[in-house]
Amino acid sequence: MGLTLGRLLRARGLEPVIIERMPEGAYIPRGYMLGFQGYEPLKEIGVLDEVWPEGREIAPQGGSAVAVCVEVGKVIHSIAQDLPVMYEHSVTELIIDPSGRVTGVVAEGPDGEVTIPSDLVIACDGKNSRVREMAGMEAVFDKLPEAELSWMSSTPSETSFSMAYMADGGHIGHLSWPQGSGGWRSCKAVGAEEALAPGLDAIKEMWARLLPESRLGVEGVESIEQVRYSEPELLTTPEWWRPGIVLIGDSAHFFGPETGISSGIGLGDAHALAEAIAQNKDSADRACESYVTWRAPVVRPYEAMDPGRQRILVAGQQQPGPGEAWPPAD
Repeated sequence: MGLTLGRLLRARGLEPVIIERMPEGAYIPRGYMLGFQGYEPLKEIGVLDEVWPEGREIAPQGGSAVAVCVEVGKVIHSIAQDLPVMYEHSVTELIIDPSGRVTGVVAEGPDGEVTIPSDLVIACDGKNSRVREMAGMEAVFDKLPEAELSWMSSTPSETSFSMAYMADGGHIGHLSWPQGSGGWRSCKAVGAEEALAPGLDAIKEMWARLLPESRLGVEGVESIEQVRYSEPELLTTPEWWRPGIVLIGDSAHFFGPETGISSGIGLGDAHALAEAIAQNKDSADRACESYVTWRAPVVRPYEAMDPGRQRILVAGQQQPGPGEAWPPAD
């Protein structure tokens, strides 16, 4: 998100300071679902045509697709190429003037602390944003009533994407890219020990049976260490900016696992903010006001209608169907 925003701002004649805590080129290998909401910003910076052939199209139609799944490292490499970045630095403090305005940051890196003045600090450091916390900006976390069981393997599945709903309104899905696959399903919030207790073979059998399109990918799971139990949370933030600081992407909002839109919406945030700044170069506050005016009608409905908040069920379908419950009934 931050790398994309940096490229978009530079394309508009600005020179942002980009701070990245990871070493250059480092990333966690995984599939990345680039939704259609992110096409335009990546197209503008000349990356979309480079990334697209490296992935697998999802629901292709008429020469396009609603999304493309690609190994995340290929996306990061394409965006970061020739982009000045302060790698291996983390923001440890916000500089706040007597009026309460954020005027810069203190960052810690391999050579110690560095103070960086700024007209506008942009927080794009994830759902558990430390920058947002330092600014004292409210974050509302809504724990989903169900947990998630997920896996990842280095074996591509037969199809790029599939998802099915179960009798109790829960869901099961899978995603595949040229170098691997991943799957997820809703399950009872029973804790990791109980959720994983049935063992790897039982998990693989269940997945292939309920979602046959994922069969090859899940067969490639070799260890229970490749299976993860989590209890997802949705994130909303009542305000996206205060004088001198603005939140975008996962720092501002985080959606449930079955929406598949977090990355695309975040890239759209970066695109809108870059344009708002370019149109209001003399006033960061006006830029943020414009940004919120443009993005709120796009993002807030997704937050309100996230299917994780309330399941829509057919009358009488309150229980899992045969073989759907996880952990399985004794």
